[in-house]
Amino acid sequence: MNRFELVSSHDDLGVTPIENIFINHYMPMARGDYVKVYLYGLKRCFNQGLTPISNEDIAKDLNLLETDVKKAWDYWASEKIIAIEYTGTRDALVRFYNITGTILYKNEAIPETTVPKNAQSSNSIEDRIQRMYTTIQDMYESRTITKKETLLFKRWLDEYNFTPEAVILIVEYSINMINKKDRTFTPAQVVSYLETVAKSFHTAEVRDHIEAEAHIKDSAHKRTAYFQIFKYLGIQRNPMVSERQMMDTWFNDYGFSMEIIVQALSRTNKPNMKYIDGILKNWHEQGFKTLEDIKNDKPKQKIDHKESIEPMSDSRKQAYLDMEVDYAEDLWPELEINDEDL
Repeated sequence: MNRFELVSSHDDLGVTPIENIFINHYMPMARGDYVKVYLYGLKRCFNQGLTPISNEDIAKDLNLLETDVKKAWDYWASEKIIAIEYTGTRDALVRFYNITGTILYKNEAIPETTVPKNAQSSNSIEDRIQRMYTTIQDMYESRTITKKETLLFKRWLDEYNFTPEAVILIVEYSINMINKKDRTFTPAQVVSYLETVAKSFHTAEVRDHIEAEAHIKDSAHKRTAYFQIFKYLGIQRNPMVSERQMMDTWFNDYGFSMEIIVQALSRTNKPNMKYIDGILKNWHEQGFKTLEDIKNDKPKQKIDHKESIEPMSDSRKQAYLDMEVDYAEDLWPELEINDEDL
């Protein structure tokens, strides 16, 4: 009896068929990282010559966290286009199904995702804490959680009143930020960084993972605003605590938008935060709320024969505001965690 085998000398020469129904209906609704994991797994289905691979290695290949890979498998399993059969705490058989076929032949049910018995734990605080340590250990890959880190996370639960899920998010966030840096952190520096981040969450009155996610987004928004203001003024450094508090006052206490703050910035061409603060404080005391209010407030002209200071031109103002701020993270890590603080 004849047997047939397609021989390919290199993985790059292979072809991975993707159903149009996946592209049209499943892909637009999913996170980009989840799509990457799905396609990566599908490729391996069509190249059985490849050796088995762990979620840890998939994460490295796709530049993701291992927890992201696991979340992706769970997501596609919930969409009923794959099924996962766990054979251990970290090993699994992932079955990909023909999507069109499962829709047409509904009588052929897709097997449910199976979870090992030791993973089917209750929702008690003890089990949640145990899952917290297990999840963090998975993030650490080959490195084992140190005793100092174990006590650190326990102290966060006790003193900061974080939920176990919030601790997981804070650690994941911190590791992600550390991995983006160009230098290697010692174990002591990792602990110091983790504690600095945790303190910032505690100061912001974060307790659970929902509040933690909101705090991260809010901090990113603030960081972008700080960067825009400093870039406008030509200041190439991190803002000091007093300067961040001053800018927070403009946005939070005065309720000014970036457009109104730009009007104040355009009235000076020198990086003088106190001068700008004086302008915005005056507008707040006069009850200004809109751009129309600001435009009706004509700046007083002061003649200085030694030096004539002109307002910043509209072209320069727009040039700064149009700049991309994606690379601001290299200068100002989120949550204003500076290396010199470690």
